Amino acid sequence: MTRNAAVDRILHAVAPGAGVDLRVLNDLLANRPRPEVLLPLLADRDPETVRAVIVFLGMFGSLRECPLLALCLQHHDLAVVQLAEYCLWAIWMRSGSTEGNRHLTEAVHAGRVGNHEEAVRTLCALTALEPGFSEAHFQLGLALAALERHDEAVRAFRQSLRLNPYHFAAAAALGHAHVALNNLHAALQAYRQAVRIHPHLDDIPQAIGDLEILTGRGATDQR
Repeated sequence: MTRNAAVDRILHAVAPGAGVDLRVLNDLLANRPRPEVLLPLLADRDPETVRAVIVFLGMFGSLRECPLLALCLQHHDLAVVQLAEYCLWAIWMRSGSTEGNRHLTEAVHAGRVGNHEEAVRTLCALTALEPGFSEAHFQLGLALAALERHDEAVRAFRQSLRLNPYHFAAAAALGHAHVALNNLHAALQAYRQAVRIHPHLDDIPQAIGDLEILTGRGATDQR
């Protein structure tokens, strides 16, 4: 049994059946080490050790640990990748102020039920109050794209990436917005950025292949 019930919930939701090194995890939970202590553990050959560190970061990490988690998106172990993606999202969604996080959650819910105009209003107000909140810009981009306001969505996704260069979903969504605007070269560049961050993204490698054919820019042309 793990030390914290939240750990079990994360594992069950993201990587059921995947084990973690409980000794490592319990030590991390007890001591809350600095990020530089975690890097050697993330390079460990045992995936269970790596998973333990990722779960810990998902629970207690901040934006400053995102580079460490982003490295794990390159891992050969699928459970490591899945946990890293989940925990990156967890950090991004809580990286505003307490009030800002609440407004972000409200806007995400509005978008999910199809009220994109309300989501845009909430997120425009939020990004004005907290301009450094990358996830708010990303979610604003999604709401704008849903309203087919793609030029504005491009600006929102770019700002999200400027604030958080590890936001693979913002890079992918930027590619989608450029495709909607028929900016195929820009779309290809954005998609390539997305897979550099997260090589295991669904559908994006195929989109890159299609665009390379359409634009005449092969895999070796990274301009």
